Amino acid sequence: MRKTLCTSVNILSASFNTSFGFDGEHLFTPQEASRLLPDIKPKIKELMESKRMIAELHTELERYRLLGIMTKESRRKAATLDALVESMTKKIAELEDFGLVIKDLDHGLVDFPAERYGEKVQLCWKYGEPEVSYWHKPLEGFRGRKPLKIQAIPP
Repeated sequence: MRKTLCTSVNILSASFNTSFGFDGEHLFTPQEASRLLPDIKPKIKELMESKRMIAELHTELERYRLLGIMTKESRRKAATLDALVESMTKKIAELEDFGLVIKDLDHGLVDFPAERYGEKVQLCWKYGEPEVSYWHKPLEGFRGRKPLKIQAIPP
């Protein structure tokens, strides 16, 4: 059970050119990233739900651990937790094979590496948004999001 708990805790951040970075990393355009959304939206939703289930199971199993009780039920829940974590890890790897970075499954945050005026940036998408329409510098994260489209301010 200890392995299960540790593993589950580990599960628990305008001109764009399509190119590859120096390390071979694919750099996305906003259009490319947005075209991936129909494929990744259901997978992100499923991962978000899995994460919630893992957190609930982890909390239940922690109670058993604190009480020093091992029952058939706790063993069954531990096996379920292991299976969920393994499945979730595989799904995350599949998504990251697209070249995107999953930043936060509580909020469904996904970053797409990009380049803006010669500077490496992240295109930023949050589950529920219709398209990829924000960006931020790598160290700024979600709080540093800026809109891709310049908004005209009426006089």
